[in-house]
Amino acid sequence: MRSKGETTVAQGAPPALRRGACPTLASPMQTGDGLLARLRPASGVFTAEAFLALLDAADAFGTGRLDITARGNLQIRGLRGETVAPLSAAIARAGIVSCEGIAVETPPLAGLDPTEIADARPVAGTLSARVRDSGFDLAPKLAIVVDGGGRLHLDGVAADIRLKATAIEGGASWHLLVAGRQTGLSGSADAMIEAAMAVVAEIAACGPAARARDLPAYGASAPVSSLAGRKASPSPVAMFDLGAHVVRGVAPAFGQAEAQVLRRLVVAALSYGFSQVRLAPGRALLLVGPAGSDSAALVPIARSLGFAVDAGDPVLRIDACAGAAGCASGRIDTHATATRLIAQAPVLMDGSLDLHVSGCAKGCARPRAADVTLVAAVSDGQPGLGIVLGGRAGDLLLATNRLEDVPCAITALGQWVAETLEKGESAAACLQRLGPARIAAAFSGARFNGIDHAVL
Repeated sequence: MRSKGETTVAQGAPPALRRGACPTLASPMQTGDGLLARLRPASGVFTAEAFLALLDAADAFGTGRLDITARGNLQIRGLRGETVAPLSAAIARAGIVSCEGIAVETPPLAGLDPTEIADARPVAGTLSARVRDSGFDLAPKLAIVVDGGGRLHLDGVAADIRLKATAIEGGASWHLLVAGRQTGLSGSADAMIEAAMAVVAEIAACGPAARARDLPAYGASAPVSSLAGRKASPSPVAMFDLGAHVVRGVAPAFGQAEAQVLRRLVVAALSYGFSQVRLAPGRALLLVGPAGSDSAALVPIARSLGFAVDAGDPVLRIDACAGAAGCASGRIDTHATATRLIAQAPVLMDGSLDLHVSGCAKGCARPRAADVTLVAAVSDGQPGLGIVLGGRAGDLLLATNRLEDVPCAITALGQWVAETLEKGESAAACLQRLGPARIAAAFSGARFNGIDHAVL
């Protein structure tokens, strides 16, 4: 009998992942609901037919549950050691080539968007090959972005190394950024690929776990990039008229959907002329068709299947991991908690707050800080939920409450903010005005135990 939390992989399964590695088809990761494999098509594109074949394989060889990650990767859940090889074979038969090794990410509409400064794909392809052929032992999560701009540019996606296009007469100039910091280097694509590879070599020289932030020249004291002139990328959950193409973006609630539900959506999309599937940062799925494809007809179908079809949908305001249902570290049903937060505290869903629900202190769904984080915790010696303001899941808890009291705690917080909200005030501004002590009292239930918030 194995101890609690210990995981094993069936005989014949791929070797265990190196610590900090990303799960792939070749090296899946053990989770609470079986093995998990992450897939990113090398081309960045699935044909609709290939995507349907992938969904069938996920259903046949896993639990049929899939995730779209915050960076726009696909995760297939619930595999077993003996089903990994058949899954890989089925994916190969569908003509899908999975990107292995260090990913070089490009905007999801690269090559389609007439507003992009440059098509990032050729540059990314060359850089990816150079990194792969270098033989460097690099941190598995090293992030490289090649951003040609456009409507869904990648300014908001963190990267160790970033090549960013800016428009110049007759074409584009590429700028090199490292750890979000400026290098002062810019020029042709070829020149910047060489410059990027020099940085890759520097990182490799620091050891196999090193990231760009470990380079002295690009640490916290280095100047922040001045190349931040673009507006924030719009939500991918929208309709995009690209001239020769139409794109309809939707998102499964909290980035997770069943294969059969996805299949119904893609089959419907095919019937309306859509022929490609792309994934986008923000846990979104993009359906791509030629001009004239009926995007409007897809909206009610996607909505009926549980997908967010509008950028204002509250489910897009919350980052939530798989939770206890899919992770051995998860201690709460994160999706149920997030759904309860939407239903019982709608005042927090005005778009002014970044919200995070985490099944444990690791905070995998959102490594960066959120305005409000609800995280599994211990309260009075019992399973509970904690609240963090302006921090990460592993940061100091402002207050906790027992799981059995969480529904009341969420309702109390929502009602109290709604009652104290001033005219024209956002939820974020209201929380800032009220302050941590009063928020802690509301969440912990003090509001209903005779404590007057006005004196806190």
